[in-house]
Amino acid sequence: MNNKEKKNNILIWAVVILLIVIAIVWFTLWKQSINKTVDTKVNTSVQNKMKDNSTWNYQDLTITVIWDKRCWEECPTTAILEQLKQLPSIKNAKIIVKDFSDTWVVDYLKANEVKALPLFAFSTNNFNTKNDPVQTNPQTGQPVPKIDTFLKPMKDGEYILPLGASFNPFAKRSENWFLMLDKTKLKSIKDSSFIKWNKNAKITWLEYSDLECPYCAKLHNSGTEDELNKKYWDKLNMVFNSFPLPFHKNAEVWAEILECLGNQKWTDAFYKLIDKAYSDKKSDKEYLISEAIKLWANEDKLNKCLTDWTYKQKVTDTKNAWVELFGITWTPGNVLINNETWEYEIISWAYPTSSFEAIIDKLLK
Repeated sequence: MNNKEKKNNILIWAVVILLIVIAIVWFTLWKQSINKTVDTKVNTSVQNKMKDNSTWNYQDLTITVIWDKRCWEECPTTAILEQLKQLPSIKNAKIIVKDFSDTWVVDYLKANEVKALPLFAFSTNNFNTKNDPVQTNPQTGQPVPKIDTFLKPMKDGEYILPLGASFNPFAKRSENWFLMLDKTKLKSIKDSSFIKWNKNAKITWLEYSDLECPYCAKLHNSGTEDELNKKYWDKLNMVFNSFPLPFHKNAEVWAEILECLGNQKWTDAFYKLIDKAYSDKKSDKEYLISEAIKLWANEDKLNKCLTDWTYKQKVTDTKNAWVELFGITWTPGNVLINNETWEYEIISWAYPTSSFEAIIDKLLK
């Protein structure tokens, strides 16, 4: 092989090696590019998934609000909705507002056996409340459970938020637009209760409350009772019945102590203990017993009454009757009743004196 042929062979091999090197480099760079693209897609997918997991409740939570325009004054729908919107966990939820007269609403309420408005229905009870502020019960100093713990399942799989709804859109009403009460049921309530002021008054203020309920304390300490008594005098009487809420640890025993005291002594003692407990904002058993003794209750009889659960069934029956008759599961619940026409209206929560006066004036007419 001459020198020219050797040079040509070397050149050919050099070109081949160069092509191989180029091919190897290109393949390496292409593989890295592919891996990077795959990694990017995977990371993006994971990030999106994590993002979805952290915000899905905001995107998927729907709150259906149903009210009745006939219940404009008594149903604080707008105020409740505005308060709910302040909670970080549901501030971005989709909100649907419907009136009782709108299409599909009646069927929806009947299917879920809802008989009182306003209704706040949540599409799920599984949403992130970690950023919601922690509220404290002013009576007990204990933290109040967050909103998701209050939600109760409905038949269609949604969850209702119990807020003391009282307006029954299906109920029969008088020509004056008042609800009508069965007089035999009213008589049964009065016969088993302690009536304050004139027993033969035309109007009865029927109240259901819980000692540890801060709104009940607000109502009792507001002066509404004295103002109404001063204005209407013998035209108005009052009946207080206990409605101990299950998450208030002292409410049940307080209700029983009240019954024990009232049946030992007199109606005045019954209401004096209520006023004292709300004024002092105390509800523990020892305090209540000591205050009952100051009102001349017999300590031995009082303790035996509690040990034997003498009035436990009565308290339970009172609660059941309240729910059955008026459909309310919250406190304070107030019913203003005309004892001659059997017309009545409900005021839930702690409204000012003027709200009571407006209804009483209409009932008296």
